[in-house]
Order: sequence, then C-alpha cells, then structure tokens
Amino acid sequence: MDELVKKIAGLGLPGIILVVTMAATGLTGSAAITAALAFLGGPAGMLGGIAVLGLTGLIADALTKVGLEDLLTAIYCQRRLSEPHGKLLDEIEQLSLFDGDIKQRLKQTVTDGCGCSAASGANISDITRQARAILEAVPGMTPAHHRDFNSSHPIIRLRDGTAVRAWKNPLGVDHIFLEAPDGRMIYGGYVGWIHREGLNQALSQMRRDLT
Repeated sequence: MDELVKKIAGLGLPGIILVVTMAATGLTGSAAITAALAFLGGPAGMLGGIAVLGLTGLIADALTKVGLEDLLTAIYCQRRLSEPHGKLLDEIEQLSLFDGDIKQRLKQTVTDGCGCSAASGANISDITRQARAILEAVPGMTPAHHRDFNSSHPIIRLRDGTAVRAWKNPLGVDHIFLEAPDGRMIYGGYVGWIHREGLNQALSQMRRDLT
C-alpha cells in the first residue's frame, strides 16, 4: 500500500484523477486511463507509464480494501510533504468529483496532517508511543477514519499531555483515538463487539502505567 501511494502521489493531479475515475466508473486498465485523460483534456503523456507500472490493478485492489476516501487521504498525506499546501488546496477545491464533506476532510489532511498517522507520529513522546503500541496490540484493532475523531471525547490524560479519546458509533462499535496536546489526531482505531474486553484491558493498562 505504501509503495502504491508513493507512485500515485508522484503522478500528482493525473494520479488523483485516475483514482477518482476508477472509483466512480469501475473502469480498470486502459479504459480507466482513457477516461482519466478525457477528463483532464491533456496529452497522453500526462499519464504516461501508468500501464507499464501496472497501477490500475493495484488501485482497484486498494479501493476494494480501504475505499476511495482513505486512499485519497493517504495520497495527500504523501504529497503534502513535498508540494505547496496552497496548490493542493486549490486542486481539491477545483475537483468537482469530490462532494463537499470529502473536500473539507482532504483539506484538513493537507493543512493539519489530519489522518496522517506517520506525520503525526514523528514527534510523539515515548509515553504516547507506548500507548499506541498497547492499542495496536489489542486483538481485532482496525484503523479508524479521522472523520470520526471529532465525535470522540477525552477519557484519559497521559503523563505527557496526550488525550485518549473514545467514541461509540450508532452500531455500538468502540472507537479509540490518541490526541496530541496541540489537538492533532495521532492514532485512531476501533474494535468489534467480540474484542471489546481486550480494549477495556488496554485502557486499564494505560491508566495504570501511563497516567
């Protein structure tokens, strides 16, 4: 997944158009490239090398596994490290294929690194690293989307100031997040009902060892 994201990010806007076109039309291979070029109205060279790289099959697989928004979030997390944020914000605004909510969340990704766990994790303390490791070790823990972060509320404050936040969605699925002192999301995950006890044990361990 990481290598795919880097390759798409390297293509810039044409790569984004290819991903969105595939998600919207279900097209793959040369048909997806043709549709993306038609949308861009540019020369074939803008997407040159995609067929050789075999990206369309990998993109289709990623869309099935993580969905369009999560894939786009990962791509913009990569691009924000090397491209002007203003350029990326204008690009997101001009892409009519995104609905308003997705646009807003992708803009937050560009400006704040929201949803970019690697970027957020670069400067965290040992205490927070331990907390994250404890959560990641919970059976059934699955990465949560950053859009649910704002629905959570603080339940624990770690010694370094990091907040542990929790949220239960309408289906009763437990979500857990780590929030940096400056308000950024560091980590997010959720567990199904059968793994709820494992999450409760992890929270007890954090209260005992990290607060």
